[in-house]
Amino acid sequence: MEKPSRKPPTEDTGFAELGPETAKWKLRKPPDPKRRLRVYALDPSVGKTLDSIAINETTLSVRWDDTPSAPLKPGPVGEYLEIVDIDPASNKLYDPVDLNSYQLLAQDGWPPSEGNPQFHQQMVYAVAMTTIEHFEKALGRKILWAPRDAKTRNGTDEDKRKIYEVPRLRLYPHALRTDNAYYSPDKKAILFGYFPSSSSGDDATAPGSMVFACLSSDIIAHEMTHALLDGLHRRYEEASNLDVLAFHEGFADIVALFQHFTIEEMVHFEIDRVRGDLSAEGLLGALAKQFGEGSGRRGPLRDYVKIDKNTLRYEDEAEAHARGSILVYAVYDAFRKIVGRRTADLVRLATAGSGKLPAGTISPDLVNRLTSETCKVGAARSAHVHSRARLLPAS
Repeated sequence: MEKPSRKPPTEDTGFAELGPETAKWKLRKPPDPKRRLRVYALDPSVGKTLDSIAINETTLSVRWDDTPSAPLKPGPVGEYLEIVDIDPASNKLYDPVDLNSYQLLAQDGWPPSEGNPQFHQQMVYAVAMTTIEHFEKALGRKILWAPRDAKTRNGTDEDKRKIYEVPRLRLYPHALRTDNAYYSPDKKAILFGYFPSSSSGDDATAPGSMVFACLSSDIIAHEMTHALLDGLHRRYEEASNLDVLAFHEGFADIVALFQHFTIEEMVHFEIDRVRGDLSAEGLLGALAKQFGEGSGRRGPLRDYVKIDKNTLRYEDEAEAHARGSILVYAVYDAFRKIVGRRTADLVRLATAGSGKLPAGTISPDLVNRLTSETCKVGAARSAHVHSRARLLPAS
């Protein structure tokens, strides 16, 4: 009597003749993770009051700007950016942050701190990389920095000039001891200032406290936009008419403004506080609150909710920021109207058709839905604004 065969029938499985050495398994790789870095949601002033301290911080997810052959160096120094922390006023060179250290990788970087220069470097890098990613996603390609035109230092011809490629944009978190921050087309660098506050006693920023421009997400995004626009079209740095610099300032403010709507927890907080009314004074429509208070403006550097549209006259405004604010107000006002139309049905459902919210706190469910729709519209408008940069003529 024959023993039963243990070999499975070929016709049933089709793999009977395959041995372990010939079987191949397709392993599905998970998507590449992102580097998570903690930052101030807007700037340190948000955490100065108990009402808003819960949204003082957020965590940004930025791409891994390094490879096994070219890891992110302390600074940080990566493919796009080089953070150089020299403080000429104090005659100091601060130790560069190493974002690849195990201690920082395990806790999403340094915790937000006004007194830690390495956190300042981390925040500048995180917000700058986020701005770059928004532009690249909208443009559908990698961004390039504008080349640098400089003398060759040739001994035989001292006036000879040459175009040099700029592989990385340099950012100096503590370059100036003054209430300013700017992109330098000549240096191909962004220089951030710091200064003692001259705020009033009613401001969230204490008088005499140190204000760092590099700790304002709005200022970082604004100045990064100047650098990115310079890479798209170098001639837009030349003030051939009043509208050139005004466009630069207005476009940079729009980019910074719409990055507010990528921080969902802050949008949720503000929607709840203002009962869904984006025309109410708050954090979402204002820029650089701490910097504005510290420089004596008794409020944000620019506020596109409080601004009086009747005073915005194109023919009367010659200063670049004021002229550019006309463009920003028009875009932000259109955004608010779009949100209003997209959420009108939610308000009607919540008010039994009246469309008028009762006094007091609105329903948490309504807050969640209003937040979701506002962030969706904000993301769509932000992508639209960034993509408009591709309409600029090639340099």
